[in-house]
Amino acid sequence: MKKKSKNILHVLLIIIIISIIVLTYFTGKSVFEGIVNPVTREQSIKNIELFRDEYNNFEKSNDVEHLKILSTEFGHNIPAIYVTRDGNKNIAVLIHGMGGTKESLSHIANIFLDLGYNCIIYDQRNSGENMANYSTYGIFESYDALDVLNFSKSKIDGDGKVLLYGESYGGATALITASRDDENIDYLVLDSPVADFYEIIDQIFDKVVKEENIPKGFLKFSGNLYTRLKLGFGFDKINSADWIKGKKFKSPVLIINSKADEVTPYHMGKEIYDSISGNKKELHTEKSYKHIEFAIKNPIGYKKVISDFLLKYK
Repeated sequence: MKKKSKNILHVLLIIIIISIIVLTYFTGKSVFEGIVNPVTREQSIKNIELFRDEYNNFEKSNDVEHLKILSTEFGHNIPAIYVTRDGNKNIAVLIHGMGGTKESLSHIANIFLDLGYNCIIYDQRNSGENMANYSTYGIFESYDALDVLNFSKSKIDGDGKVLLYGESYGGATALITASRDDENIDYLVLDSPVADFYEIIDQIFDKVVKEENIPKGFLKFSGNLYTRLKLGFGFDKINSADWIKGKKFKSPVLIINSKADEVTPYHMGKEIYDSISGNKKELHTEKSYKHIEFAIKNPIGYKKVISDFLLKYK
């Protein structure tokens, strides 16, 4: 009888362990699918309509070439546009934010064209026409950026410069890119960059806890475990400020942020600024503009901030 009871306990224990593993797997998978698709590629395509008129006017007013740059790391195509203006000898590589596409940065391109920079704007992975799966908080995206920078360098003649610009989510991509290799970057400009993505993900966890009544610790554990198994990195790697902590870039860095930004709060830009070693760095903070509004509502003032930065480190 004792032996039979012991066997029953063993079976129950095995069933409980298997149930925990299955529950962890499926919860982790659900968390993973949510965090790597915060905005789906399909939604980013729909968002193009928000910029359609502005972008169409931009194409009509400029010399625009459509490109496909091969990803050397993953093998997919990186859709891009190459915008040139007579007399410009420098190139600015522009990286859009979450939910954006290459069409959403024409207003930024106009500013850099005026400052003597031709522009390459491309779709980040899982956005627009870029068919690569998953948004990975700048980690895999940085490999695309390196390929675009290499392409840009090949377009430079003489003493032309290459500037890397990242907006919001694209700012994190730009930072991680520079941490991997800043050889082809002469200037780095970040507008409202994301520092720790985990701060944003944590808000998603809070919402799920409230709606589904699932323990937050379990969500974090299972999501982190599944992400490690699927992508090879965990949540500890999605803080772009950590990637550049103590790094002394060869290129000067300009960070633009705002005290009124509730998406990427002021402290994120300050954290990134403090993480960069050396003195070739600038932090420009506005008081009243919301997330990435500065360039939209005051393009003249925005252009002056960038122009002053470029002149200072000429």
